[in-house]
Amino acid sequence: MPNKPPQTESKSFVLDPFVIVRKIYDTVEQLVEPAIEKLVTTKRFAKLNGKVMQVILLSQRATRENVSSTLHLMNFPAREDIVRLGELTLQLEEKIDKLTDRIDQLERRTAATRGGQDGNGGAA
Repeated sequence: MPNKPPQTESKSFVLDPFVIVRKIYDTVEQLVEPAIEKLVTTKRFAKLNGKVMQVILLSQRATRENVSSTLHLMNFPAREDIVRLGELTLQLEEKIDKLTDRIDQLERRTAATRGGQDGNGGAA
């Protein structure tokens, strides 16, 4: 095993931007935390927050309706159309399953009837 030369510790100064950002964040947080906590615990803030949420929901609904009407104007299916198509597909699958079950029952009855006739010495 070859002898390794002793390593000298060289301290390199590497600037880590994340450490700096974290220190700045922590300092700012300590300074503004009491004021923000005092603000968000008021009834006025709660009412304002509720109004903001209402506006966001209204804008989402308006956007959804506008997109839907635009898609219909361009003759593309909207979300509601695709959902309805999926529901119709499921209904069709259920009807096919029921018909398959009925056909299987009829085939079993027919086979049993034929088997009974063949067993009674009837001409086949």
